[in-house]
Amino acid sequence: MNKSAIRAFGIALFLIGALLALADRFDMNIGLPAVNSSTDKDVEALQKKLEMANKELASFKKQATQQTATKDSQDDDTLNETHEVDKETDTPSDKTTMTLQIYSGITPYIVAQKLEDGGIIENSVEMELLLANAKYARSLQIGAYEVNSSMSLEEIAKLITGKKQ
Repeated sequence: MNKSAIRAFGIALFLIGALLALADRFDMNIGLPAVNSSTDKDVEALQKKLEMANKELASFKKQATQQTATKDSQDDDTLNETHEVDKETDTPSDKTTMTLQIYSGITPYIVAQKLEDGGIIENSVEMELLLANAKYARSLQIGAYEVNSSMSLEEIAKLITGKKQ
């Protein structure tokens, strides 16, 4: 054999090896017998686990909102007792006031749910979308905020994010 034939054979072996390595890397089926593949079963099992986890997460969120609503109503009762005189003179009877607690890691969804549960806003989705807006995203400030139903969504968002009025 001459040198060029041996060189061509070596290049062919290299290219076949590279092709097999790429096929293995990207899980491509190139017609070779596969090792006992159970990816379909694995995918189904993982999907079932994901569904169960989503159900658990939904129940935890429901419990958390119920607990925070209970805590907020208890805080409101305490606040209403201490500021009863101020509330009677300063606010009309149809205005609802509450203290909104913002803690580390709270999401716009939970903030909006608290405001809706407290009777401050009518639609939590609007508030959640506003807080997810680039202007307010990732700007929630930890603390306790006095909010009332006469405030606009923008005013509440500016208050709890510390943005300029």
